Amino acid sequence: MPEQNESPYTRSGRLFAALAVLRLAAGTDTTPATPDDHSPKDHPQGRIDRLALKPAPYDLLTKSRTGAHWPAAAEAFRRIPDFLDAGPAVTGPMTEKGLVEHKAGYEAQMALFREKFPDLPM
Repeated sequence: MPEQNESPYTRSGRLFAALAVLRLAAGTDTTPATPDDHSPKDHPQGRIDRLALKPAPYDLLTKSRTGAHWPAAAEAFRRIPDFLDAGPAVTGPMTEKGLVEHKAGYEAQMALFREKFPDLPM
């Protein structure tokens, strides 16, 4: 869950991590996407848009998965509204500070997922 005082860049990094875990749990990706998979100047909303798919296919795909995949997908689904309630992701070029905050949010959220689902390759 995002902290109240987190910047929009940090929150967008957390949302990016949740979507990356959702794709991993669904089998869409074999390793989670990272902020480094994009140009440093890409704005958070563009990163999220490229990573996101319509949620329904994840639900269907993960039901056929075994092990930690289904619980990880369910956890990621539960987290997404927390990030969306705080407001939209930032659009426009990302500053160096924004990129650092975005990566920090991603790493903080991924650390929570890694701790909760150590059997997934994150």
